[in-house]
Amino acid sequence: MQRYSRKDGFIDLLIESNNYCTVLEMKNLQTDYVVLDGDCEDKAKQLVDMSLTQILKLKVESDFHPPTVEEWLEGDKIRKQLYSYVAGPTVEAKEKVRAYMVVIIGSRHILIREMDRKGKWTGDWKLVQRVLDAQPKEIPAKKPPAKKTRAPAKAP
Repeated sequence: MQRYSRKDGFIDLLIESNNYCTVLEMKNLQTDYVVLDGDCEDKAKQLVDMSLTQILKLKVESDFHPPTVEEWLEGDKIRKQLYSYVAGPTVEAKEKVRAYMVVIIGSRHILIREMDRKGKWTGDWKLVQRVLDAQPKEIPAKKPPAKKTRAPAKAP
């Protein structure tokens, strides 16, 4: 795993093996910028139980972001940034590429979306906790093999 630099910026995380690589670009929207009632701690408590739809509809107070989380995420800026890494010299030589935009909302939720090699989103935004909830909760532990005991030696 390495952090690669390009003239357009840094690839936040690049995981490589032979002809395969995974690119992660990460964004963060701090609780201060989310329009909810209360201070940061109150906002964080409100965020915890929100669904993906509610998170996307959140209003944002920032000169650097569009008015809602959804408008920010659906805008061209972050898509173009991730695509510039996928199409760039560090990644283009790889045979197989997986690219993801990862967005942390108020330190309470992680959203993720995959991009193909042509710069198109391959699906909708997913709420990471919901993805994890769909996975098995626990992998059963293997039972250790039964210990073999020796029978006591018989007297001659």
